[in-house]
Amino acid sequence: MPTGSGKSLCYQLPAMILDGVTLVVSPLIALMKDQVDALQARGLPATFINSSLSEPEQRARIDSLRRRAHKLVYIAPERFRSSRFTSAVQSIPVSLFAVDEAHCISMWGHDFRPDYLRLKHVIRSLGRTQTVALTATATPYVRSDIIHQLGLSQPQTFVSGFDRPNLSIEVVHTEKEKEKISRIRHLAQKSGGSGIVYASTRKAVEQVGRELKTAGLTVSTYHAGMSDGVRVKAQEDFMSGRTQMIVATNAFGMGIDKPDIRFVAHYQIPGSIEAYYQEIGRAGRDGLPSTCVLLFNYADKNTHDFFIEGSYPDISTVKNVYGALLGTGLKRIELTTAQIGKLAGEKNEMAVQSALYLLERAGHLSREAPVARGARAPRGIVMLDNAPIASLRVDPRQVAGRADLERRKLRELINLCYTDYCYRAHILNYFGDRNHDRQCGTCGNCSPKPAVPVTLQETAPSVVPNSEPRALTDDELLRVRKILACAKRMNGRFGKKILAATLRGSASKQVMSAGLNELSTYGLLRDMLHDEIQLYVDALIQASCLKVKGGAYPTVSTTDLGDRVMRSQESVELSLP
Repeated sequence: MPTGSGKSLCYQLPAMILDGVTLVVSPLIALMKDQVDALQARGLPATFINSSLSEPEQRARIDSLRRRAHKLVYIAPERFRSSRFTSAVQSIPVSLFAVDEAHCISMWGHDFRPDYLRLKHVIRSLGRTQTVALTATATPYVRSDIIHQLGLSQPQTFVSGFDRPNLSIEVVHTEKEKEKISRIRHLAQKSGGSGIVYASTRKAVEQVGRELKTAGLTVSTYHAGMSDGVRVKAQEDFMSGRTQMIVATNAFGMGIDKPDIRFVAHYQIPGSIEAYYQEIGRAGRDGLPSTCVLLFNYADKNTHDFFIEGSYPDISTVKNVYGALLGTGLKRIELTTAQIGKLAGEKNEMAVQSALYLLERAGHLSREAPVARGARAPRGIVMLDNAPIASLRVDPRQVAGRADLERRKLRELINLCYTDYCYRAHILNYFGDRNHDRQCGTCGNCSPKPAVPVTLQETAPSVVPNSEPRALTDDELLRVRKILACAKRMNGRFGKKILAATLRGSASKQVMSAGLNELSTYGLLRDMLHDEIQLYVDALIQASCLKVKGGAYPTVSTTDLGDRVMRSQESVELSLP
């Protein structure tokens, strides 16, 4: 079911009706207290058990469950690492086992949590109690994987549809940071309501927050590097309306139920369509029209490439980290990630952290809470065995496969940014939801918005300004001939956008309905970006190899010079970067 459409009610209502306890597995530790407080405020007997509680408090709450003092209990999945905790849960009369954010159990989902893989055994240990799994963002493959990973036998599956028709989706191609800030400022002023601005890194959150404050907007900032107190205040300021918007990483948002969010802007691209749709799902929960703008610059992909490389290190990095730990000769090691990286000869601290996680999952080590206080205090590492490096129980194929999957998801998101097709339909098709109109009539492709006013310095010219035409490399000349050949075969019937889409092999409605996928030149430049092809097209127009015929729908066609260049009968110089 879509974000904000009432999935929680699917287990909260049965919890009040059934005789026993309803267990709700949720990864949202930071928000469990808020959810439980909201239920208790309505007079519903709910509680939570997670790592924020002391051991005595956890035991006290389990005892209260045995006494049936609570009907609804939220549990973090990592609690089931403890066999003692699992045994305690088995002593409780459980009527319903609810798995929230169920996509976390699938390696193919966008937010895989390995602790969710234990849930199949928990369900079996409870005597195959009635189970419900809920998510807002699962493709057909992920849905089938959820069923498999939970060990469910022919369960009933309900897909209410993914559409949020009150959300207007727009992708804006940008070149400079100033243009992004200008568009966010315009969006905030135009909407008049509250909004969320997502950025990929903590550094970007701080920078965007400062820029927007300088522009006179009331802004909170939120990311995982802040102290708990600062994050709580930022969230409260935004939720109460003391600030109009919050600039945040994806650490903010899950479980947030503010009904009047009028816009969500992505300052940088998220890592997948699943993540994007979940994040924009925080807008318009009151059902009123809301705007979602993705500010796209292809260079932002580099950040996600770095994240993927750091999150899924190759086996040589894992071996280097393990070798460095063995080399200390210690049973318990207290070193920071940076110190371990220095010993291992690895500069990417994220990759070192990921290697430690993989080694912990494989049972070579365990990590404990830091002895010293403070955010920078290192976690203690306890070596569980002295296995030789050649015998590590880390499967490099599984790690590489996960990295490939993340890259594929990122490509799908970038394809969305370049599509000529309805954005809403493109997203719904991705999730396997075919019950929709081919054109929504409200997104940026179906109903193009007028350009947001920006200063002249913030606009990106299609041809490099003041650049002299230059000779082309053999590779560039081959691309030019492919563009001219495609334009020739289109007989001057289409514009620049369709020409570029055809060369990229787009499956958009305009390309397919016109039969342009049948051309021999279809997809010849699928290795290039849409904007790159248009840069070539504009340079060819400037060089009189292509001509534009005006009117309501301008079209492009080859000139005599263009025909000769296409046939290698004449050379040409172009104004290209």
